[in-house]
Amino acid sequence: MARILEKPEELKVTVNVQGVPLSLARNGERQRVTKVYESWQTVEEWWGKEITRNYFRVKTSRGLVYDIYRDMPTGVWYLSRIHE
Repeated sequence: MARILEKPEELKVTVNVQGVPLSLARNGERQRVTKVYESWQTVEEWWGKEITRNYFRVKTSRGLVYDIYRDMPTGVWYLSRIHE
């Protein structure tokens, strides 16, 4: 079962040279990414503006599985879904 967040939560994410997440900080707590299950990109149009996001489904050192994404125009990372 997965819980989609009503409003995506901003994260601090460190990545490797390929842009793959290595760790993330949520609520002030740093979690290491222990596994990347999959990644995908979406390109959508919203009010005439193109929105590109790079998504990753990751497992963290706390054993949690998240869907996170990087908003490509801004470079900001967000948490969008928590898998239980």
